[in-house]
Amino acid sequence: MIAVITGLLLLLFSSSQAFHLSGNIPGFYQFSHASRQPIHTQLGAGLFGPDKSNEIQRDLSLRKRIIEIPAKSIKKGGLRFALGLHLIGLQNFPDSGSWRANQASETVLEMHFKDNSAKFEVVLEDVCIGVDRYGQPSLAYLLQESLVLHSVLDELKSLAFEGEVETENRLLQLDEPATAIERARKVLPARQA
Repeated sequence: MIAVITGLLLLLFSSSQAFHLSGNIPGFYQFSHASRQPIHTQLGAGLFGPDKSNEIQRDLSLRKRIIEIPAKSIKKGGLRFALGLHLIGLQNFPDSGSWRANQASETVLEMHFKDNSAKFEVVLEDVCIGVDRYGQPSLAYLLQESLVLHSVLDELKSLAFEGEVETENRLLQLDEPATAIERARKVLPARQA
């Protein structure tokens, strides 16, 4: 059993090149650190969560507002919760791991694309719902973003108009109920299926 554990340790340490073996006594090995890089970059990278150094940062000067839907009333907490659940449900659309949903703040929901070329945020403001894009989007990102945003617009339409909820109790009341959602759809490159 000790030989198996020793063999596994030797394999782990020798393949990572983080440690080297020395010693002249058979069966006895002394481990010493051979590199000055942080240990998490060498052994089990990603063990303590994803590497966030490649994430798109929220720099408002680089923001591109792609959708703005004027609203009379927004119940931010409830709408954030409903949209957050909807975005979580879209994380594996169209493929597993395509998107990663994140609640950045009390009023901002983020969706990061798998290629890290760009992200979009759904921003719940006092008088509107905005969708902002950050980064340099790839062609794949633009297509998938468009499809996801059509789904988000469907969800907003459902929350604003469907069901047996009194108008004043809805999570979202639009300024222009007849046209706001459809006008937002027209700016998306891919058309709704």
